[in-house]
Amino acid sequence: MRDYVRKRRNIIKIQTNPKWLFSVRISLFTSVILLSYSLAQAQEKEIKLNITIPNSFKNYKNLPAQNFRDAEELSVKEVKHIQTVHALESEREKAPFALVEAENETSVKENDSDKTDIKDVLIEKNLYKIEDKEKLGWQPAKEKEKFHWKYALIESGVFLGFQHGFRMIQKKTTRELGGPFFRDWAQSVKNLRGWEDGDNLFTNYIAHPGQGAITGRIFINNSDRSKKQEFGKSKKYWESRFKAMAWSAVWSTQFELGPISEASLGNVGLRQKNGHSTMSYVDLVMTPVAGTGLVVAEDAVDKFFLRNWLEKKTGNKFIIKISRSLFTPTTSIANMLRWQMPWRRDNRRL
Repeated sequence: MRDYVRKRRNIIKIQTNPKWLFSVRISLFTSVILLSYSLAQAQEKEIKLNITIPNSFKNYKNLPAQNFRDAEELSVKEVKHIQTVHALESEREKAPFALVEAENETSVKENDSDKTDIKDVLIEKNLYKIEDKEKLGWQPAKEKEKFHWKYALIESGVFLGFQHGFRMIQKKTTRELGGPFFRDWAQSVKNLRGWEDGDNLFTNYIAHPGQGAITGRIFINNSDRSKKQEFGKSKKYWESRFKAMAWSAVWSTQFELGPISEASLGNVGLRQKNGHSTMSYVDLVMTPVAGTGLVVAEDAVDKFFLRNWLEKKTGNKFIIKISRSLFTPTTSIANMLRWQMPWRRDNRRL
């Protein structure tokens, strides 16, 4: 019994020892703090790995205005422009969602997002009618006008081939094909003199001007600027026709005197005819000058008679086609040389 009481007293003494109790408390408090810190660190790492917070301002540069001041500082002119655009948008009933799609697809430059022009976006996407574009001051891009040398030379060469092919079945040409080529060619050119060449009036004053009109029309058909000109007092029209005359003069000189000419193939000018040299100036002058006059005359007939009168009086396509082919014959031949129908007109559908 005494031993039990003694043990019990010792236990009570240990439990009531203030030093021992203080050490126990410090240990427990330190353990709790370390455990709490480790749990907090583990939880923070888990949040960083698994949770992403969306940033609504990530694409702030693509917003229509960077701040409310930019939106409020629109000028009166810009406000009116926006109102006009919205009025036109309301008329576009066929593509109600196309405008929104175009705006979403448009990329806005940095520091210029508040100045993006809606007009340019809509025009670029071809969402406006032509009339709407004109209201907004839009103008179609002008294509560069040029002269198509390749086709002009091909058509002129084909026409030259037809003429020499016809000459090769004439006896006056075939009998002169023999002999020294270059010497006879040079002698034929040297015999160029006078106005009369012994040919009849039809050949000199109808056939050769028709030849010059065809070659002049070849130039016009292959010049983007010339074929758009209409008969009248316009300076551009007469400039284009004088250029056609220059083209016809070069072609005529080659046909009369050049390496593939009447002088080289058949030696025209080597002999006399009716007391005149067969190589004279009448063909060199009448072909381009009278030919250009014929071109201008056909332009006038096409404008005043065919387009402004006949084509307004009747809708019969057969009559229109036949009339164009007959009343503008050199234009019809030039059209066939470019593999088009004789009645073709570049400024009209039919």
